[in-house]
Amino acid sequence: MKIDQTQVNNIRIGHPDASSRVSALNGSSGFGDLLEQMMQQSSQPSPHAQTTTSQALDESTRVEDEATSQKQREAVRDQLLALLGMTPAERIRFAYLQSKGLTEEQLAALPPEEREKIEAEIQEELKQKLAAVADRQEARI
Repeated sequence: MKIDQTQVNNIRIGHPDASSRVSALNGSSGFGDLLEQMMQQSSQPSPHAQTTTSQALDESTRVEDEATSQKQREAVRDQLLALLGMTPAERIRFAYLQSKGLTEEQLAALPPEEREKIEAEIQEELKQKLAAVADRQEARI
């Protein structure tokens, strides 16, 4: 059992034997009475216990949120590293598929006619973008 010092002080202030010495007049033992009152109060639910539970839940939620945030940061970092490791043609292909809401796995699972059509569109996109890059480089020279 955890003893709340605030409760102890509040009880002692109102206690007739606040000096904690045995009173010859009323026969109070001081500490014994205080302990008895504390035991009676501990059997009743305290708002402090509810606060502690609430704080524990808040802490648990905060830890879970931090773990989720950490996983999200790692996923973004991994995707960025993957993009940085791609050639320009691979980045263009990735961006095209992403704009169509497809992944490489989904593209591979498409029927052959539909997949060939998308592959042709990707090739056309590659030609246009790479030609635009080449034109910009020639203009600089």
